[in-house]
Amino acid sequence: MNLEKRQDTETKYEDAGTSFKQWLDEEALIQDSTPAIYPYYQEYFAEGCTRIQKGFISLLDLKNSGAGIVPHEHTLAEPKQDRLRLMRSVEGNEDFIYMLYADEKLTVNRIMDQAISGRPPEIEVTDEYGAIHRIWAIYDLETQKKIQTAMNRQKLFIADGHHRFETSVNFMHECEKRNWEPAAIESFDKRMVTCFNSADGVTILPTHRLIRDLTDFDSHAFLKNVEDRFEVTHAGTSEELWEKMQENQDAQENVFGFYPADLKKFYLLRLKKQAEADPLLLSHSEEYRRLDVSVLHALILERHLGIDEGKLAAQGHLDYVRERESCIRLVSEGKYQAAFFLNPTTAEQMERVALAGERMPQKSTDFYPKLLTGLLFMRMCIKK
Repeated sequence: MNLEKRQDTETKYEDAGTSFKQWLDEEALIQDSTPAIYPYYQEYFAEGCTRIQKGFISLLDLKNSGAGIVPHEHTLAEPKQDRLRLMRSVEGNEDFIYMLYADEKLTVNRIMDQAISGRPPEIEVTDEYGAIHRIWAIYDLETQKKIQTAMNRQKLFIADGHHRFETSVNFMHECEKRNWEPAAIESFDKRMVTCFNSADGVTILPTHRLIRDLTDFDSHAFLKNVEDRFEVTHAGTSEELWEKMQENQDAQENVFGFYPADLKKFYLLRLKKQAEADPLLLSHSEEYRRLDVSVLHALILERHLGIDEGKLAAQGHLDYVRERESCIRLVSEGKYQAAFFLNPTTAEQMERVALAGERMPQKSTDFYPKLLTGLLFMRMCIKK
């Protein structure tokens, strides 16, 4: 069960805290008697084969994480306020922050494989997409120490959960201002996270953009206007567009697809070489400029459609959808004016942008499978 605020505006945040306490009182949730690190393996099917992503769940020390935590996306005020109200009520973590690190030696993976060898998982769940989520518990202190030692050398990149991470830090500062103190290891100065090794391979899906509520939008005029910066090619079918997008990604070209409601035709937009010197791109690092999503946001959404960072922050004119076919259907039904299709950002691109000190546009990455909420909880022990 997800404790986040439901769409019902009458829902009170206090309900979540009451439910959490009730589950503990009724022992629907039982606290583990021994500290543990929890291997979290995800088995799923993607791109024609079965894959396994190997991570682990642990607590992150918010006070001492410092520069070791590297964000890559901008956050919005409203979602952070929502999560802060929830955290005040629950005084716990019911979900994870998805962290990536890069270790070519796969040190932690080998430690976990050995520790859980031959053991059935404590938890096994299949989600609605068919992905299998398995969790074990490692109680052995020596094994825990090996994992901690291996991770001490790693930078952690926030893959998913920027709002949750910033909210956790804000809540910690709020508690400190009230002179509250941690009463156990599990408290407001920690955050429950999952860590996956990008060097072992992770799956990132693209998030496509749907355009709405633009005054006097005309795709004929739009396509004519962008020709100074983009080579525009018609694609006969959606499958032809996907193939062209893949070919250009393999060639490291900046491309995206376009499908407008007034024409109901598919187009490929490829960045021209001379457009790479556009001032809206040159104000960013080279790593940032290489991203398809950066080119789309700077040279299409902002320059040609007037959807700047202010309007994005206000969540105006733009919605985000994972499935390409859903985008086509929504545009064809007239619910949106146009769709822009993207190739996926890679984990390596995300890490390079983050290390350059940049923040990628919202919804630049969609990690798959999603982490399931409610597999483990962390109750904050607080001395008030």
